[in-house]
Amino acid sequence: MIVKYIEVNDCITNKEARKLLGLADSTTKRMLNEMVKEDILKIEGERKARKYLLSKR
Repeated sequence: MIVKYIEVNDCITNKEARKLLGLADSTTKRMLNEMVKEDILKIEGERKARKYLLSKR
């Protein structure tokens, strides 16, 4: 769901992902960080301005 959202909208924030998935903040952060570790997503920005984009493989 996250990848499809980013394909349409170019990026996703933690807040958008949380709303999309209906999960708790900590669970959403953990999931997004795992996707970064797996090189599916990359991070742009710091803290509140952080966005997640698709990693260019």
